[in-house]
Amino acid sequence: MPRPTAAAAAPAAEDLPAEGMTEDAVHAHVAAAIIDRRLPPGTKLVEQNLGKVFGVSRARVRAVIARLAHEKMVTVEPNRGARVASPSVEEARQVFEARRLIEDGIVRAAAARMDGPALGRLTAHVEAEADARRRRDRQAAIRLSGEFHLLLAEIGGNLVLLDFLRELVSRSSLVIAVYERPGSADCTDHGHRHLIERLAAGDAEGAAAVMAAHMAEITDSLDLSAQREEGIDLARVFADLPRGAA
Repeated sequence: MPRPTAAAAAPAAEDLPAEGMTEDAVHAHVAAAIIDRRLPPGTKLVEQNLGKVFGVSRARVRAVIARLAHEKMVTVEPNRGARVASPSVEEARQVFEARRLIEDGIVRAAAARMDGPALGRLTAHVEAEADARRRRDRQAAIRLSGEFHLLLAEIGGNLVLLDFLRELVSRSSLVIAVYERPGSADCTDHGHRHLIERLAAGDAEGAAAVMAAHMAEITDSLDLSAQREEGIDLARVFADLPRGAA
């Protein structure tokens, strides 16, 4: 499958953020840009350019890239450098099969621990998703959709499953960025509302069935034969980076 080959342009010196951004902060910014698809799969990550964008050394950028590679969000190839991971068709299928299995357990665990405050958190989150869609803020809607599933895992109380799901949500975002059919909607707040209804009713089996249908809906939105090509400008991706962020 073809991959984007255009390297991101570095910003002008006057546009650089202040020195001192931590490794954790750089990692958070780059990971968020990958998850919400401002940096789509295949994008080349040039250490020098990222260092200029964030105002940090190449050594710090290299450490961030190593972390992202460990998290399966970036691939590093000898003599070719780092790119945002571009999952294969088989990997795409495996990622969503893994999510289907894990999220069944997560939603059942959440149902067993559901109470008024937890329902309130879920409801408020879904309202934020709906607001993002009304404002046509696609990046916020993508981020909030993934966070809804992480919130369910947090409520369920199994921190190991939460860690697994956090990685799978990141990898799902890459899969969707590559294979989503034109015009398809992401993980919708309608499906999330239906889940909340079943959880509020104390219906663990019903909630699990809704989750299975929800995962199937997302999988059905994928076209496992296409990949998008884009040239990416890092300065534009991180244009709203706060100056002096730590």
